Amino acid sequence: MVGTWLRGHQARLPDWAGGLLSRGPSAVDDCFALLEVLAQDGGTGQAPFAELHEASQRSRVRIFAENSPFDMKDHLKARGYRWSDGSGGRPKSWWIEIAEEGLDDELRYLRAEIHRWDEADPPTKRLTAFDRFKA
Repeated sequence: MVGTWLRGHQARLPDWAGGLLSRGPSAVDDCFALLEVLAQDGGTGQAPFAELHEASQRSRVRIFAENSPFDMKDHLKARGYRWSDGSGGRPKSWWIEIAEEGLDDELRYLRAEIHRWDEADPPTKRLTAFDRFKA
C-alpha cells in the first residue's frame, strides 16, 4: 500500500525522485513533481497513484468500543485503537478504522476480549473515501 511504500522511502524520497522535487519556493513545480513521483513504479509493480486510487474505492468501517472497561485501554491501544474525546459528534470512546472485510473478526475480538459479553453491540460507521477525506 502507499502508506507502507511511503514509510519505506520517505528518507530517500528526494533522491528517488531523481531531482524532480524543486528546492525553491515554487508550489506549482512541487505539485508537478509530486504527480511525477506518484506516477513512478515504487517497486511493487504498481504506481503509488494507482494504489491511492484503488484504496479510495474500498469501504472502511469505524468501530467505537463504547463503554469499554478502563483497564482494557492498553489492550485497545496496542491493537491500534485511538481515543476520541467526543468532539465532532463522535462518541467519547476508543475507536479503530478497519477494512470492511475485518469487521466480523474485530467485533468478535471486542466481545470476547474487551467487553467479555457476547451480546455487546459496539456502534459502527461505514465510511467511503468521501466520508474519510471531506474537509
